[in-house]
Amino acid sequence: MYKRILCVGLLALGLNGMALADDFGGEEYSTGAAATVDYNPGVYLGGQIGTSSMHYRGSEYTSSNSSYDDAYSVAGRGYIGYAFSQFISVEVGYDYYGRPKFNSTDGNTQDILQHGMDLVGKASLPLDYGFGLYIKGGLAWVYRSALHANNNHFADKDSNSRITPVGALGICYWFAPNMALDLSWTKTMSVSSLPTTDLFTVGIIYKINI
Repeated sequence: MYKRILCVGLLALGLNGMALADDFGGEEYSTGAAATVDYNPGVYLGGQIGTSSMHYRGSEYTSSNSSYDDAYSVAGRGYIGYAFSQFISVEVGYDYYGRPKFNSTDGNTQDILQHGMDLVGKASLPLDYGFGLYIKGGLAWVYRSALHANNNHFADKDSNSRITPVGALGICYWFAPNMALDLSWTKTMSVSSLPTTDLFTVGIIYKINI
C-alpha cells in the first residue's frame, strides 16, 4: 500500500512540476521575501534531526522472554544532493535510525544499532512566499547490529543488513536564496526480518550554487 501511494504521489508531483515549469519560467523561484531571482542548478547539503519509530514488536527479534520498547529514539539524516532544476533533484544520505531497545521479563535491557545509507530521487513543487512541497523515493541500505541471547533473555540474532524501498514526504521554506528549513516524514518498507521504520525530522538545507 505504501509503495503504491509513494509511486503515484511521486509521478503526480513530477508531472505537476513539469506542467508548471513554463509558468515559473523554468529559471526563477520565490524566496520568503516574495522576491524573484534566477535559479541555478547545483549542489546542496542538508541535515535533519528528529525521532524514529521502529516496529520490532512481535517480530523475529522478540521472544517469549523479551519485548520491544517502542518508545521513540533520537534519529537523524545527513545528505548531499544535486538539483537539476527547481523541480527535480537526487540525494545520497546517511541515516541514523537510533538504538532500538529490547526488554526481558526479568528487567534486563539490551539495545542494538540501526543505521544505513540511501539514494533517492526528489520531486519538488514550489509554492508562493518561499514554501514548497516535495516527495522522495528510492532505496536504502539498512544495517543492524547483533542482538545477543544473554542466557536466553533475548532472541539471538546476528548482525544483518537489508536493502529496502524508502520514501518521504515533506515541506520546506526558503527563508534565503540559498537556505531553507525542512519538515519531513520518511518511511522504510518492511523487508524480511526488517520491520518498517518511520522517521520524523526537522532540518536545514544549504544550496552551494545560487
